[in-house]
Amino acid sequence: MTRIRKWLLSMVLLCFAATSYAQVDIIPLPKNLTENGSSFTITAGTKIYYEEGLKPQADLLAAALSPATGFDLEVLKLKTGTAPGITLKFDKTFAANKEGYRLSVKNTGATLSGATAAGIFYATQTLLQLLPPEIYDHSRQKNTVWKIKGVDVEDAPLWGWRGMMLDVSRYFFSKEYVLHFIDMMAMYKLNELHLHLVDDAGWRLEIKKYPKLTAIGAWRGEGAERTGGYYTQDDIREMVAYAALRNVDIIPEIELPAHALSAIAAYPYLCCTEEQYTVQTQHSISKEIYCVGKESTFDFLADVFKETFALFPSKYIHIGGDEANYERWKACPHCQQRKKDLGLGSEKQLQVYFNQRVQEMVGKYGKTIVGWDEIIEDGLKEKVVGMIWNDPQKAQKAVQNGHMAVMTLTSHSYFDAAESNIPGEVKAATWLKPISLEKAYSLNPMIPGLDEKYRSRILGASAALWSDQFIHGTMLQEILPINENRSEKYFDYLSLPRMAALAETGWTPLAKQKWTSFEQRMRSHYLRYDHAGFGYRVPQPKLLSQEKTGGDFVLKLDNPVAGAEIRYTTDGSRPTVYSAVYKSPVSVKNLADFYAITVVNRSQYSLPLYFPDQYEQFKKYGNLLGSWKPALIKAGEFSMLELDASGKISGNGDYELAFWYTGGDSRLEIRSVTVYKNGKKLTEDAHAGFTGAAQDQNIYRFSVNDYETGASFTVKASVRGDISNDSNGAVFIKKL
Repeated sequence: MTRIRKWLLSMVLLCFAATSYAQVDIIPLPKNLTENGSSFTITAGTKIYYEEGLKPQADLLAAALSPATGFDLEVLKLKTGTAPGITLKFDKTFAANKEGYRLSVKNTGATLSGATAAGIFYATQTLLQLLPPEIYDHSRQKNTVWKIKGVDVEDAPLWGWRGMMLDVSRYFFSKEYVLHFIDMMAMYKLNELHLHLVDDAGWRLEIKKYPKLTAIGAWRGEGAERTGGYYTQDDIREMVAYAALRNVDIIPEIELPAHALSAIAAYPYLCCTEEQYTVQTQHSISKEIYCVGKESTFDFLADVFKETFALFPSKYIHIGGDEANYERWKACPHCQQRKKDLGLGSEKQLQVYFNQRVQEMVGKYGKTIVGWDEIIEDGLKEKVVGMIWNDPQKAQKAVQNGHMAVMTLTSHSYFDAAESNIPGEVKAATWLKPISLEKAYSLNPMIPGLDEKYRSRILGASAALWSDQFIHGTMLQEILPINENRSEKYFDYLSLPRMAALAETGWTPLAKQKWTSFEQRMRSHYLRYDHAGFGYRVPQPKLLSQEKTGGDFVLKLDNPVAGAEIRYTTDGSRPTVYSAVYKSPVSVKNLADFYAITVVNRSQYSLPLYFPDQYEQFKKYGNLLGSWKPALIKAGEFSMLELDASGKISGNGDYELAFWYTGGDSRLEIRSVTVYKNGKKLTEDAHAGFTGAAQDQNIYRFSVNDYETGASFTVKASVRGDISNDSNGAVFIKKL
């Protein structure tokens, strides 16, 4: 954050602090909270007392309070007759829920209690949220009164598994970013970090017995384009210890039998062909998978698990288990012999055998395997945890068969999807519909209609942050010579505030989960992010009402970020940080002329609130793919109109592309449409068509037979204006 930006933010915060503290904007909302009319102020003389066994939590709290306050608070062992202050102590009445806690703040001090260190850590996080947002800053904040409103809190989580998945394979994030990510999770009492360490695009875990896994498998590309990295075993130990102190369990993922090209590139004997492959530089799902017919595969995995489990104390090991292409197994004599020896009828049954072997292997270490819901469909009999990503009803099948389930639904918690489809939104996964903050907040891990006797087998919910967008081109990658942190800011943007929404759905009693309440409490949390150094997506202004009065629309807005301001325009242009400040309802003749943004400071602001044209008359031609305007076409000379079709091309099948003129002096002439997948030509429809005051042959057709989830699809149309470039229109796509 620049010096000027920090000064502007501090001025805003001082104004805000004068009117709002102390406040109770806790996320996730506690089970029970009452205000008791008192308050407690932390000063330089405040002491932190701890009961035997809680010194690490007391030290961590002191470390959290020290930078912003400038106080070097004394941490002392609790004794009889101890003076008032902040006290951490055990309370065995919470034995039924190890993460439960009590927090009582009175004039004389604060008492934090729970059955375990985990519960008491969560009490400290609630205490921090009761302080002004400046408490999260890493530098001293002068002229701030560290006052805490008096409350009595009794709290415990609704669900035991409240997780995030971080994909560090397809794009390597540094150890420091993983620690940063753990801090974001801890702030909101999330407790399971699923670390996606292995995929086709990179192996990120040092295994000393197999050094080529990191010497070869952790890198992709050549020369100046070579990128990658890995975590040493010392890095892992540091990350695990850091997480454990914050009650975050790190679950490693060793993907198998597919998504293993990074290991195969390092040790070719692990696959069926034993050919030398390279780690991929563009996203795709490799057909190279571990050979199930050779014992050497299982020897390798046994060695990998041995070193992995020495580093990760989690009782879980994630094995992926999804998207296996059996083409190699069908042609492999070793695999076919194994299939024959076992009397199996299909390659899918071979994968069940593979998973069973792995389950036996890790069971010797007391580990439970976790996998995507395909491992449940494949028929494993021993207890597993299925992460349900597609169909919620698969969770019902899982629990009825004795397994456990964690809801990680693409519809609510794949945070690599964009939060909106507003023009200007950051690049994100397009095979999914946008997942708004409100949509993320609507997740309920409990399956409608599920018998209550199975409830204990629904463990909770998790969100996923896949990084395959980093290998769809070069836009997101760091520029290494200038030591930027573009990728980290990007993942923060995708995570917050949706991570806060996920946390509340996993913690707060269902009867207390109210979107309007959460939205209101979120207002002050953006300030906390600023001070903590967390990136986030600034929300658009909220439209409270639009009333037609005479010939005008009267628009009333609400500011979603405490301390920010709303800037707007009424001439159809996108506003800037210098546009008019919203102070009272605004009147406009045409809704399409109104735009508004939330401005935190001159370098941080939201996408616009606006009223888009809906092209109602063209709905029957499918979904809007894109548009053209004079700046995008040429007069009399054919040029390429390029449109992003990722997400709109959603599977194999036949498609129609329709061009429709909406205005201007010139019609649009089209001579061909070409479709590309990951930059490679897939198919083409070349014929002459046009659209204007009249149209002819303006619909183009093509087929997709090699669809891949997550692939990037582009449509390039060869077009021109027949008289001039003064032409406007829209392109629609429909799957037949």
